[in-house]
Amino acid sequence: MKKTRSIISYSVLSALTVVLSMPAEAGVRVGNLTRSYAEGYQQVNAMREQYNQPVITATTESADTENNLPVRVANQELAEQVISGDTTAQVQMGQLEACSMIYPNGEFAWDKPTLGMGSGGASTCVAVVELRGYQMGQNGSDAVLARGNLAAGDSFKCNISSFPDASYTLEAGNVTFPHDDEPTREDVIAAMNQEQKQNAGLKIVAGAIIGGLGGNIAGKNDVGNDNLLGTDKGKIQGTAIGALSGAALMAGNAYAGKVGGDIILSTGVNAAAGGVIGNIAATGNSVLRIENCELEGRQTTCLWGMLVISKEIPADNNIYFNIQDGETTVICDSNNTNCKEEELVSIVLEGYPDKTLQGAAAEDYSRITDFYHLTKEDGQEPQMLPGKTGAEDGIYVKVASARIVDDKINAIIPDVRDTAFGMTKDDWNDWKMSHSGATVYRRSTTGQPYELDAALQENALNNFSPMMVDATDGGIIDLGNKARLKSTLTGAGVGGALGAFSAYQGAQSDIENRWVTAVREYKDSLGKFYCVTGNRYLGQYNDEVVIPNMQQ
Repeated sequence: MKKTRSIISYSVLSALTVVLSMPAEAGVRVGNLTRSYAEGYQQVNAMREQYNQPVITATTESADTENNLPVRVANQELAEQVISGDTTAQVQMGQLEACSMIYPNGEFAWDKPTLGMGSGGASTCVAVVELRGYQMGQNGSDAVLARGNLAAGDSFKCNISSFPDASYTLEAGNVTFPHDDEPTREDVIAAMNQEQKQNAGLKIVAGAIIGGLGGNIAGKNDVGNDNLLGTDKGKIQGTAIGALSGAALMAGNAYAGKVGGDIILSTGVNAAAGGVIGNIAATGNSVLRIENCELEGRQTTCLWGMLVISKEIPADNNIYFNIQDGETTVICDSNNTNCKEEELVSIVLEGYPDKTLQGAAAEDYSRITDFYHLTKEDGQEPQMLPGKTGAEDGIYVKVASARIVDDKINAIIPDVRDTAFGMTKDDWNDWKMSHSGATVYRRSTTGQPYELDAALQENALNNFSPMMVDATDGGIIDLGNKARLKSTLTGAGVGGALGAFSAYQGAQSDIENRWVTAVREYKDSLGKFYCVTGNRYLGQYNDEVVIPNMQQ
């Protein structure tokens, strides 16, 4: 395309146009069209084959019948010289006949070239070339869009920019000409990046709304409330976080371009989905139940539990503890028969009078030499027998002293700070040892502390049994359950990674498909425009057209 011509070349699928001011008052638009011209292209090919058939006529389209000349001579004075047989004329009848026979079905003249390398030179044999638009005229006819003269032996590119401005017809302003070059992958990516940014505001708002709704659903309810949606403190916090996350996700998708935007969106969405799936799977270690509470006008966090009221066990009973599961306690009679599981507290093992159960376990019960197992015989009460058996039957050791649970009171310990992943039983044992002076309170049904009777305060910390939150507790989706946190994070990580990989592959595939489609549409659009001389098809848009030399 000429550098001096005011025609702007647009990237693929551009919707912008520039209207030019020309002598013919035609506004010429150049850009790659988006609809397929495959059918039109096939029709033009068929027409070309028709035009290529030999045509033998006594008088060609080039003939100047009025002056009885083989071709039109633009210079009337020269034409009269040829008619009169003036041998000193610039051109002779034989040359005009040779000019007309280059393409017998073409339109030729003796005129000044306006196309090709010889443009603006002296008069010579020229082919009168037209740029036409297939079925772009009235009633479906082919429209003439531009017209020019190309000297015999010269060539030019069949392109609107190759024709003189003054040769453009009014119809040229009613069509959009193809770009000079087919779209590249970079053109396609640029167009898709721009599309990604369109309606960014609406995308961000939609992301905020959807994220806020999801955040509210996933937000933690206040104690005693199990509504799916609500205005509880945890729900409001979840709504705000979800809205910000959703808005940020959509903003990243809108402004990061096709590939980056798809990766951001897919990573975020799949991470969220993976996290939810991991949360639903409900796997993980049980953690202590720690909730927000208020003590003496200040906000803090409290550990929920039960204060165990116990009584002494008759002296003639034998007590055993299962070190295999670390929980089960059994009371048997003096003959080690009639054994029954009981809930016991203040357990001290034989061999560990100075250690708690946790302390004994830390030493792997190395001081204990006598082990037992519980067995059942058909028709008889369970009895405790010496020796170990399989681990599935339990491994029991003798208890030196313990108390049996008689009653339980709802209790709570303030100022217990939860960890990011939740406190476990081991964390609780460590906390007890470092907070021996902690005060235990009664707990209301809403989880608020109030004073415990003085008689119950003695040894209350050792008699406090914390409540645990298991991974299976809560609703199908419970992002506030820290026992599920590990599986939630694992699911989010796996989902995000798979989402990023899938999005990258998908974006590359989208670009490739879009580019292939754009190139095909571009090539189809070229067939909608073609150059002719008379009835002689010369080539489609952007083809290099060559007019042979005269044969004298």
